[in-house]
Amino acid sequence: MKMVLTGLGRLEIQTDDRDMKVSDDALVLTDVLCCAVCRTDAKMWEQGHRDLVFPRVLGHEMVVRDETGKRFMVWPGKSCGVCVFCRTGKENLCEHMKISGFHTDGGFAHKALLPKDSLIPLPDALPSPIACFAEPVGCVINAFEKLPAKTGDRVLVYGGGTMGLITALYALDLGLIPLVIEKNEPKIRKIAPFLSASGISCAKDTHESEFDLIINACADYKAFCQGIAKICKGGHLAFFSGISKNEQIETNLLNLIHYREAVVSGVYGMTRDHMQKALPFMETRAGLLELLIEDTLAPETTPAIMPKVLSGNYLKYILDFSLSNPSAPVSVKTLPSSPGLKPEDLPSQSLCRTVLESIAPVPEDLLPAATPGWMKKPNPWAPWAAWKTWPSAWP
Repeated sequence: MKMVLTGLGRLEIQTDDRDMKVSDDALVLTDVLCCAVCRTDAKMWEQGHRDLVFPRVLGHEMVVRDETGKRFMVWPGKSCGVCVFCRTGKENLCEHMKISGFHTDGGFAHKALLPKDSLIPLPDALPSPIACFAEPVGCVINAFEKLPAKTGDRVLVYGGGTMGLITALYALDLGLIPLVIEKNEPKIRKIAPFLSASGISCAKDTHESEFDLIINACADYKAFCQGIAKICKGGHLAFFSGISKNEQIETNLLNLIHYREAVVSGVYGMTRDHMQKALPFMETRAGLLELLIEDTLAPETTPAIMPKVLSGNYLKYILDFSLSNPSAPVSVKTLPSSPGLKPEDLPSQSLCRTVLESIAPVPEDLLPAATPGWMKKPNPWAPWAAWKTWPSAWP
């Protein structure tokens, strides 16, 4: 059984796995035990991407088992191994990166065909649902390796979702003092058990400033701007989460980076080594990570939970394939469709009809400059250098 994204908003449950054949010695056929549903998966479901080819099995935060019964967490990348980034231990920036669940089929299925080099053995004592956090924890470790954190440093984390809370928890383990900013009151109530158990502070805002480290774990560009204003002289800002597009940041605010000699470090994904380093943290903090699981569900429920994941109001959903019910009815979840109204269906004097009837085609001489918005969307899996080659790689 597998859940196949066949188009925007169309996640279909299919039962035919006859095409799962190992034709490459570098690949291994595995059984998927658990797979977390990432917000990136939900965005692919809703928006697609210029490099995403349908049909595709999503899912990259997975735990699998091989034919010998050994369990593995999965680094979702397959790097080229020869580019300058791969040769210098930065394979997360590989110019030819391929991602499971994006370029190739991922973990929303009973079986997954994966690169052998991507499999990282799991200790017997670590539960599979907790091991699904390896990828986000690896991303957090990548962020902190770029920061000169010292015991007692004050860390301001913007965003009280799963990533923000993992960031704060990892900061706590490093002997830092984290403060999480989350403006959504219902979400603060939802994460209260985690905050209470961990001792991490959370607020809707703070009048404090002069923080040593700032980490944005949400896409709100206003939070990013506030982080710049809160940083101390000589402080560091980890540009951790991509921010909402086509917004403006005041140059006066950017000048603060100059005047305070602050350092901004970009953080993108993680390497296989970062995921390996996530193991000790997950073992010692398994009880707290369990509090970040919204629910553990049968995989057949995936189409129904995608809008919830997309909303950002929930924590981590884990698909447990041991809960699968093969006799469950096949379902398809689609995005809401428009009612299909035409201008002539509207009242003759309505503003909507007037606007629709005033829309004219783009003049032929302007077409070359009318670049579609979807072509401007950056690739979330590859560095900017890949842009120079995209026309020849267009599917």
